Amino acid sequence: QATSTTTKKKKKRKRKRMSAPKIFYWPIKARAQFAILVAAYAQQPLDWEKSPDWPAFKPQTNFGQLPHLVDGDLKISQSNAIARYLSRKFGLQGDSDADFAISEQLIEESVDIFNDIVKTRLAADKAAAFVTLFETDLPKHFGYLEAFLPSASGFASKITAGDIAIFSAINIILDVEAGAIDNFPKLKAFYEGLSQHPGIKSYLDQNIPPVFKRE
Repeated sequence: QATSTTTKKKKKRKRKRMSAPKIFYWPIKARAQFAILVAAYAQQPLDWEKSPDWPAFKPQTNFGQLPHLVDGDLKISQSNAIARYLSRKFGLQGDSDADFAISEQLIEESVDIFNDIVKTRLAADKAAAFVTLFETDLPKHFGYLEAFLPSASGFASKITAGDIAIFSAINIILDVEAGAIDNFPKLKAFYEGLSQHPGIKSYLDQNIPPVFKRE
């Protein structure tokens, strides 16, 4: 009987360890999308709590904000920390130091792109700010990415978290301006190719509503 009880306890602990990470964020395309796409590309389970009890849940987060991830006993806040954690967990940081370095640069570049559109959304004159965004700021970013991208298959020797970060940023931009990357053929081919990955496509098919809209 004692042996049977011990075996049951071990199985219970194993089930607990194998439970999927859970991310808390609203069903919108914003700061959590990168992390969600990392899990989608890896085709690994990620529970998404789309109706967090906010602000009652706020004290359970590390910094009083969402997104927030719970993976077993581990609790992680900050959107890119969550994405980097999942990319490490799911083996998407590259196979070499060079891959990792490329990936990290791309993540930071995606942050710059995201911050530009956030700044535009908060501008006093939104119409003028969007003109500057799409005529000056984003073409500069996309030009650098086009030059940095060796082929449509990706930036490094394999798809990394950085590729997914850039994909996520472009996806958010295309909701605002559908032709934003038309003048950057390698980047457009990269985006379109990655959008056909089964895990990514499954996420896109959910038609999560965008936050950013041109005014």
